Amino acid sequence: PNLDDSYVLDFGDVLRIQLLGQKDLIDSYKLKRDGSINLPDIGSINLAGLSLGEASKLIKSKVNQAYIGTDSFISLENIRDVSVLLAGDVFNPGVYTLNGSSNVLHALNVAGGIGEYGSYRSIKLIRDSKVIEVLDIYDTLINGRSVSKNRLRSGDVIFVDPRANIVTLEGAFKRPYKYELLAEENLSDAIRYANGITIDTDLTNTFLYRVLDGEIKSIPIANISQFKNIKSRDEDRIFVRKNSFRNVKISGAVLRPGNYKMIE
Repeated sequence: PNLDDSYVLDFGDVLRIQLLGQKDLIDSYKLKRDGSINLPDIGSINLAGLSLGEASKLIKSKVNQAYIGTDSFISLENIRDVSVLLAGDVFNPGVYTLNGSSNVLHALNVAGGIGEYGSYRSIKLIRDSKVIEVLDIYDTLINGRSVSKNRLRSGDVIFVDPRANIVTLEGAFKRPYKYELLAEENLSDAIRYANGITIDTDLTNTFLYRVLDGEIKSIPIANISQFKNIKSRDEDRIFVRKNSFRNVKISGAVLRPGNYKMIE
């Protein structure tokens, strides 16, 4: 991997250090269990928990103190492996070994993705029995934002929660499909995820189908803006009717011949 200076070093990472000047040296140094490396004539330098950029500055500082007129060049030669547990509603739960630059999305990919009843909105990264990050993959799939900021460490647990409310959109939507909504989200959020309604929408025929008291109730919606005030429930279904159009071709002795769309 082509890692940037923000990569955090830990046991198992291997640095390649070259010294030029009063002291000429080129060698590889693997971080020990205590997170340190040992440089000749300089001694032990603890690098665990430092970013690659911070570690490079520290090593250069130590070299400048020990040798006059010596330049140092530091690069990451090899990265450590990490062992993480994937649990919950993941396709293939279990323990997986990945490289130290991996994040939650890489781990989910290796495990086959999210299971049939798993949530795309609540994926927890647990470290030392504490939830340090909760991922909402809709931020990536729909909004195009990078969702995972933490690189994985050995002992991490990735837990996929059960899916929340599934709302089905049918009819005159730009992207009709099933969408998972969080408990606090309104039905208008599902319409936003579907990219809104199409231009041929018949807003006089809008219905919400909801399970109430063991029966499916058909609730007519007078104005689509009402969905902003309706909390989502699992298995809700929204239907918006499309206007029916037909294409008509007009030719001959007319001012503007051509194809025209007309409502039926």
